[in-house]
Amino acid sequence: MTLPLHDLARVTSYAEADEILCSRRFAQESKHESAPLIGDTVLVLDGPPHLQRRRLLAPLVARGALADYHAVISRTLDRCIDAMVEPAGDEWAADLVALGRSVFLQFAAAVIGFDDVTDPDATAELLRHLGPILEAVTVEWSTRDHATVLAEGEAARDAVIARFYTPAARRRAELVERGEAPTDLLSLLAAHGEEWDEDAAVREVVLFLAASTLNNVALLVHTAHELHAMGSSIEDMTDEQLHEAVYEALRLYPPTVALLRRALTDVTLRDGRVIREGEYVAVDLAAANRDPAVFGPDADVFRPGRPLPNRVRPWGLTFGSGPHLCLGRAVVTGSPAAPGVHVQILRTLAALGLRPDPTREPVLAASAQRRHDSYPVLLRHRPGR
Repeated sequence: MTLPLHDLARVTSYAEADEILCSRRFAQESKHESAPLIGDTVLVLDGPPHLQRRRLLAPLVARGALADYHAVISRTLDRCIDAMVEPAGDEWAADLVALGRSVFLQFAAAVIGFDDVTDPDATAELLRHLGPILEAVTVEWSTRDHATVLAEGEAARDAVIARFYTPAARRRAELVERGEAPTDLLSLLAAHGEEWDEDAAVREVVLFLAASTLNNVALLVHTAHELHAMGSSIEDMTDEQLHEAVYEALRLYPPTVALLRRALTDVTLRDGRVIREGEYVAVDLAAANRDPAVFGPDADVFRPGRPLPNRVRPWGLTFGSGPHLCLGRAVVTGSPAAPGVHVQILRTLAALGLRPDPTREPVLAASAQRRHDSYPVLLRHRPGR
């Protein structure tokens, strides 16, 4: 089902958006077109099935798991950078989008349980399939022909299933049968097989593969771009300041255009607006996150550390709110056990002298979402040199 966004009630104020996302009188209605790839996953389930799925997946974002993901990035970051750069005079040229995908692919593999992605050939193969999958799971916002986007995404998904998913799922099932249970998605699927069929398991894996790469790469690029634009030196920033920059990029550039909800009954919002039973609403995250009533008259400006009202998160509603609050938020925002992974990556790139390449223009994706297909950069140094 495709919902005509121009016919939907549009919610742009922060207060209304937060109220709707927190209310159980509205049902999740996002991701209709992309359902063949990510339907009935934790992202789009509602009510008791959604709560049950979140509880099952909670070990993936427990404190120990977050520390493990930082260790994965520490082990693989320099190798990913070294493999992605090319000589450019006295510097090294790279593309921050491609580099980010390579780095976060290792992260996604750890979350999911793909075993051999550290092999350069396997990494290259999975990266080739990743682009079509990423576009297909956000097909609702693509400016290309949607049927073509979905067909390309499904073909790429099938290739990933054959090459990566099926062998890894078999190995994880054997480990679970022996009483060993690594903390990754495939192990959880094997340990709770009564709650899944094969198609449902594949869709959850596709969701984690896409969410772990697409959104994280976009955030990395937006943060680096905005910090350079304001003339900030990442090397001179504290971890707290870097986190504030990441939060501000999250606020300004939410990874989805809108979250769709359907009223389960007549609802009168606190400001008196009435949403009738069965009516669909589009919660405009970009508008709500730039509401001057909450974020000030300069809400459109990148200003890390801006003062905020009580109970307002510095990243706005980018992770959602209420029962559908993003499961992986702590991976990005950090926890007492570890900083956010973007701060970790930005620190490394800053030490290598990262700056935008003035001779090559960035390329925006063919999407209503604000993200890049290419963001050329230069590095003064190469890892280990």
